[in-house]
Amino acid sequence: MKQILCSLVMLLFTLLSTITAQNTLIIHQKDGTTFGYGLSEKPVITYTETDLVLTTTKTVVEYPLSALSKFTFSTVETAVSGIKQDIQTPVLSLDNYMVQITGAKPSQKVSLIDIDGKVLSTFQTDANGSLSFSISDLPKGVYIVKSQSLTCKISKL
Repeated sequence: MKQILCSLVMLLFTLLSTITAQNTLIIHQKDGTTFGYGLSEKPVITYTETDLVLTTTKTVVEYPLSALSKFTFSTVETAVSGIKQDIQTPVLSLDNYMVQITGAKPSQKVSLIDIDGKVLSTFQTDANGSLSFSISDLPKGVYIVKSQSLTCKISKL
């Protein structure tokens, strides 16, 4: 079993060494301590009965298996910074047959669709990205509220 795991890890290292986005192997211990090793150091993981043995071009380190949690890879950080994310996450709430949407983009089209895909109504959010409408006149069933940034399934019981 250890030979299979070791072979898989070595295969993974071989594959990851060709991907420039993966640059660091991180060993996570159960106590929260982490240790990082650059893939440029060509880390190789092997196992003894009680330890994980990490060999790089610079060092050999043994970690007790009982203290280890996992190992992961981190991605390359770029010099690009200050990108403004213009992401709004709308929120839908349903209270006493009133559907309320807040946090959407202003003047966004919102459709009420039945379970067969038929558009029953189309609404538009206000300048604040809010919208309220009633489903009290609809029969019992399942409906979909859909916009560019929101898709929710609601049930009228």
